[in-house]
Amino acid sequence: MATQKKAKKPQQQTAKSAQSAPADEIRRIYDAALELHRSGQLDAAIKEYARVLRVAPNSPDIYNNLGVALRSAGRPEAAVACYRRSLGLRPGAAGVYTNLGNALRDLGDTATAMEAHRRAVKNGPKSPKALYNAGLAFREGGQAKVALDHFNRAVKLEPTYAQCRVEHAITLLQLGDWQRGFKELEIRFALEGRDPRRKDIENWNGSALQGRTILINYEGSVGTAVQFTRFAAALKRNGAKVVMECPPHLTHLLSASPDIDTTLNIGAPVTGVDVQAPLMSLPARLGTTIDTLPEETPYLNVPKVGGGALDIHNETRLAIGMAWSHAWDGRIARGPNRHGDMKLDDFTELVGVPGLQLFSLERGPGASDIARLGLQPLVEQVGPTLIDVADLAHAIDQMDLIVCTDSVAAHVAGALGKPVWMILDTGADWSWLLDREDSPWYPSMRLFRRKADEDWQIVISRVRQALMEVLKGG
Repeated sequence: MATQKKAKKPQQQTAKSAQSAPADEIRRIYDAALELHRSGQLDAAIKEYARVLRVAPNSPDIYNNLGVALRSAGRPEAAVACYRRSLGLRPGAAGVYTNLGNALRDLGDTATAMEAHRRAVKNGPKSPKALYNAGLAFREGGQAKVALDHFNRAVKLEPTYAQCRVEHAITLLQLGDWQRGFKELEIRFALEGRDPRRKDIENWNGSALQGRTILINYEGSVGTAVQFTRFAAALKRNGAKVVMECPPHLTHLLSASPDIDTTLNIGAPVTGVDVQAPLMSLPARLGTTIDTLPEETPYLNVPKVGGGALDIHNETRLAIGMAWSHAWDGRIARGPNRHGDMKLDDFTELVGVPGLQLFSLERGPGASDIARLGLQPLVEQVGPTLIDVADLAHAIDQMDLIVCTDSVAAHVAGALGKPVWMILDTGADWSWLLDREDSPWYPSMRLFRRKADEDWQIVISRVRQALMEVLKGG
């Protein structure tokens, strides 16, 4: 995740430059704004920063801090304006260019964001944080090799920069160097809250598992859990009993896997376990490369319990499930946008295709797009009825095709062997590699990628054309 410069106290000349209020009064208001900001009271902090600017309108630091607060509050447009004002008052501030680039990324303006990060690195060539954030922007802009170079430079300057080393590893994975990438990804355990291992259980190092029980530690992503569950089969073939840790809404689906003996709630007590391995460490322990990745599907079964029948019309040519948000809980209502999240607005060209019956698998705030656009007669709501991921699997199993972003629905469809067309933004997740229309993870998956110079409608038009060819029997 991109980092922002912390709010800091203004330079001494800021107070001296004020003409309409005493310096000590400006300092008092500013300190109050800082305290509110640091305690997470963003709206109150923004009001206090605005009060300071009314009496000290030429402070680049205050504009920068106000921008940080506005971006955190989900107002990236206003943040961009603040950063630009700050740079107008103090050109060449590397940290402010970094913040500007991060806010532009939130807005999806990748090209301008990359230019801002270029300037940040030009003005701060020895700043690991400037190089790190630039690397994130370049990778998001589809320039993975340029990103890798920036991460390399940052790590050389600061070898203990664990977050940068994680992103370096992820970029190696995206470029297809899984042997080095998965090995280096182990540095993630140095990050706060990223080590899921239990202190009283031996860590599995790849040794023989015959007759032993292994605990697979959950690592915080529903989609990744579905994606990496395929490795349970290799553990079973090696003679292990497999215990899978997961959140409650994954229990029913994973329990239906023939390769998982027991599921366990995250953090619940466990006995009789011999070794443990974090979920994302399995490829490294098993020596997995792109060429040896297990791709047999389905490797998950639809549970026998849960899920309702869909009312699919007799005249329907294709029953299609749609999802346009990345996370299981849907699009976030406030704060910086997640890379790859879309809106139903982007899919409207597909809604007009005759012969389709469309079902929304969207949960959370993104589900409101249907009513906002007045598409209730054309897009049927399924998402709000999905209590857990097993319900999602039941729904997907009844459909002919899933059209979605990089989402939990994409992984479930792929794991079930159902046809899935996934729409990817520039600089998509490492799992989907680069410049491929297929996926080594899921043989039933087809990828539609947005290029850096394209808007979403160009990509959706390609999806529509592909649908028309299917309807015509192509």
